[in-house]
Amino acid sequence: MRKMSRTIAEDNHSSRQLIADYQDYLENEVQLSPATREVYLREAGFLVSSLDEKGKDAASITLSELDEYFRKRDCGLDAKTISRIDSSLRSFFSFLVKENLRKDNIALLLDKPKTDQYLPHALSLDEVNSILARMKDLASDDILFFRDYVFFELIYSCGLRISETVNLKVSSYNKEGKTLIVFGKRSKERIVFVGEIAAAALDEYIASVRPSLASANRKKARKTVKDRESTDALFLGRRGEKLTRQAMHKRYHAIVRSLGIDATVHALRHSFATHLLRGGANIRQVQVLLGHSDIKTTQIYTHLNTDDLLAAFDKYFPLSGQKQN
Repeated sequence: MRKMSRTIAEDNHSSRQLIADYQDYLENEVQLSPATREVYLREAGFLVSSLDEKGKDAASITLSELDEYFRKRDCGLDAKTISRIDSSLRSFFSFLVKENLRKDNIALLLDKPKTDQYLPHALSLDEVNSILARMKDLASDDILFFRDYVFFELIYSCGLRISETVNLKVSSYNKEGKTLIVFGKRSKERIVFVGEIAAAALDEYIASVRPSLASANRKKARKTVKDRESTDALFLGRRGEKLTRQAMHKRYHAIVRSLGIDATVHALRHSFATHLLRGGANIRQVQVLLGHSDIKTTQIYTHLNTDDLLAAFDKYFPLSGQKQN
């Protein structure tokens, strides 16, 4: 990206061009998801438009002026949205510093809003087993339920995100080593281990179920790009097409509702982490298995619930009133 002058005004740099350059920066230099880039670009546009109306620009805005803008912008918004706006401003001003339009990133000095921690629900082992067993029982009438069983078994047994699971390829699986190559957020690659139960189910799916689903794709006289993309997709639909997250969410929720369980697909991933911690794994090990770049994310994701804390207190604290063994 070309270097700009020290101020927007001196270079007669239009607001539209500034946003275009910022978009180029986000797309080519910063590894963010498309959705995050869209948020950052939108918030930068809001700021620049607001400054234009006042005859100001981002190169000369002061901290007090940015703070005033930020307080007006976050009026009536929820904590998570405010946090996204804060992150967007930090990114935009970092870009301005990088391009020599400013000497300082004043957005770093804004008071960071507090957000309520989202603590996902962890299923009990019995609940996990009930969900997976129900899918296996239904497989006798429809092979798609066996596919579902393997799909969600991998999410639980390997701690996968649903997006990671739908994007698995046949070539992702190492049968001998019982491992999967997974691409997580920002296309970050990691290797996960497949346990004995999940590996046996996956082997059976690849040998017996997937070929039946793939044959529907092969019979198509004219194939689309999507058809060709599904050639190596591990999990296929009834017509041999690559699965979508939406379809698998729908099938999962139909099963859990029939069992009277209230839990999202993501609860399976959280349950994987929680059950590992309860089994003795340390948080650093769980961080690696989940593919978290920041251990703080894992600490939130794998919280101990109140019952766990109370049980530990009763067992180990000498004045809790419980007999010590």
